[in-house]
Amino acid sequence: MSAHEPDLHDDDQLLAQLGLALDELDPVPADAAAVARSAIELGRADEELAELVFDSLESDGALAMRHTGVMEARALGFVAGGYRLDVELLDEGGVVLGQLDPAGPAQVDLETVDGVQQGPADDLGRFRFSDARGPLRLRVTIGAAAVVLTPWITW
Repeated sequence: MSAHEPDLHDDDQLLAQLGLALDELDPVPADAAAVARSAIELGRADEELAELVFDSLESDGALAMRHTGVMEARALGFVAGGYRLDVELLDEGGVVLGQLDPAGPAQVDLETVDGVQQGPADDLGRFRFSDARGPLRLRVTIGAAAVVLTPWITW
C-alpha cells in the first residue's frame, strides 16, 4: 500500500472513501440540501412556525382547474402569533399573492432554492412576488421582532 492510498481497514478512512464515492455517483440534489439547511434555521427563537389551517388542495371543489386538469391556483391559510397569513399561488407567471391579518406594513421574504426575494407588505398587509417556482416558504417580519415563518410549500 502506497502513502497516498487509504487504509480501508481503518473505519474513518473507509467511511471517507465511501462518502466520496456516494458524492460522485449519487450526489445530494441541491434543493434537498437547501431544504435541510433551512430546517436547521427553524431553531431561531425569534421566529414562530406558522400552522397551515387551510389548503385548497384538500378542500372539496375549491381548487381552480383548467379543462386539462392542471392546477391553476392554490390557496393556503396560515396562523401564528396572533396573525393570519393568506396566500394564493398562481401557476401562470409563478405569482405569489398574500395578505397579512391584522393588516399593516411588514417585510416579506420569499425563499426558494434559487434564493430570496424581498418585498414589503403594504398598509393593508398585501404583498406580491412573481417568478416563484418549486418549493418556497415565506418569512414575514412585523415590526421590530415578530417573525412568522411558513413551512416549505411545494407546488
